[in-house]
Amino acid sequence: MLRKAQRHLFAHSHAAVLLAAALLASTAACSDTGTAPARRAPAASAPSLVSAPAARLVSNAVKYHDGSAPHATGRSGTARLEALAVTGGNGVTTLTITTGSLDDPDHAPGQIVKAQLKVFGSDGTALFTENHNGLNGGGTQTFMLAGLAPGARIQVQANVRGIDGRRTDVVTVTETVKQAAALHVDVSMPGQTLVGAPVVITATVSETGGDVGTRADCVLYVDGQAVDRAEDIWVDAGDAVTCAFRYTFTSLGSHTVEVRANGTGGSATLQANAGDQATVDVVGAAHTAWTAEAEDRSSASTSVLDYTWSKPDGSHKEYSNTETTTTRTQAVSVQGTLDRAVQFPLTALDVTVASSGVEWQVEHWNDVASALDANGQACASRQMPEQGAVLFVCNAAQGGATFGYTRFAGTVTYHSQGFSNTFDGLTGTPNVYAWNDGYTLSSSGGQMRPFGGEVKLTLNVHDDAGGWELTPTVALSPFSDAAVVVQPRTCTLSSPYWLDGGTLNSCNTVTTQDTGTRGTAAG
Repeated sequence: MLRKAQRHLFAHSHAAVLLAAALLASTAACSDTGTAPARRAPAASAPSLVSAPAARLVSNAVKYHDGSAPHATGRSGTARLEALAVTGGNGVTTLTITTGSLDDPDHAPGQIVKAQLKVFGSDGTALFTENHNGLNGGGTQTFMLAGLAPGARIQVQANVRGIDGRRTDVVTVTETVKQAAALHVDVSMPGQTLVGAPVVITATVSETGGDVGTRADCVLYVDGQAVDRAEDIWVDAGDAVTCAFRYTFTSLGSHTVEVRANGTGGSATLQANAGDQATVDVVGAAHTAWTAEAEDRSSASTSVLDYTWSKPDGSHKEYSNTETTTTRTQAVSVQGTLDRAVQFPLTALDVTVASSGVEWQVEHWNDVASALDANGQACASRQMPEQGAVLFVCNAAQGGATFGYTRFAGTVTYHSQGFSNTFDGLTGTPNVYAWNDGYTLSSSGGQMRPFGGEVKLTLNVHDDAGGWELTPTVALSPFSDAAVVVQPRTCTLSSPYWLDGGTLNSCNTVTTQDTGTRGTAAG
């Protein structure tokens, strides 16, 4: 991710190979930051309900990495203070101070009884001072400040009681205002699937603000109703992750599918909810067919924040700040259906993915057993933690079968509750993620793959009734989409007290432009 030459390029890569006229989507992202972050050992997981081994899983509560710009910390005696100030597109900055951790502000010791805020512009000019006395909100306090741009500084001096006995500690921290996180969601899926067959839907969730990461709920909606979710996911600053869902369509016809990244309660680090949607045609009569897509995309997102203020005495100020964030994603998918149900156990499964003469992945399995999924359909799967991938073959309720292989190449993949129940062998409402690079320290996420002029895919499936092979080749061509206005220029007019009766006009605009190579094939 490139942000005004201040950060590394985060290369987000996704290579997903799906075979399912079932609703399969494969978009994910990888990060290449040059130096891999330290990792907490993944937690052990239960055996898969469908087949083993399952991927090693980590609770969503554990951040996979936090590359956010540092926030302020301070200490006096045993009392400590953390502070974070973020500004969104509405011109309002949210300042949070806590005696505990910003990751868990609801459990902060002691009580902040007084706070003085001295605010300075990014050029060091003193803007205003606020004094907050008689505070009684415990160890965490939140303040709303208007008219501050990224780079402004807030010096906080807080009086804290209840930590060092009867002593009142005075803790000072100076926090720099940061751009609030902005999420972008991309859903990719085939246009057709079978009724009564489990399908996997994936979405890429990218953070394009570049200053701070954020928490969000990744939610799958079908025809406007929430049907599956991964709660409280973490998206690192300038990074991208995958959300993987499992759903079974029970009625024929056209359906709208949407994935939204919704801000979690109490979080002030997300500018706005984000989402993406597509339509799928659910059919009952199966036939053998496949579609394939490949894309290597670079998305440049430019945010322009400008404001002007004036006072009755004639003084005024104009300010403009432009931030550009670039993310790169790769996506490869093959979706297909079979005109008959498969016979389990499958005698053999083979899959390869290659480009530029290099095979990314070569896998082979024998005697692939099945089990019944939550809807009573026979389904088999293989998870490949070393590749961040999952493969499944499922029979449909009214005949035929869907099958799919997805290679998640993002930093991590969040497994929704439905996905976990089907493929991880977890019950209840688990919220977990898996690393997408085999848990090595060679990179901080899934690996970018060298796309040449084409991407070649091979999948062989054999059972006692016979077998079939798909060998699609997707030719790639360059593209450059026109710039799209994600957020039209919006302005907020206010009159904060520190302008002594004057006015503040704060405006924000966000645009994106995509370039890269892509192609499709069908058969």
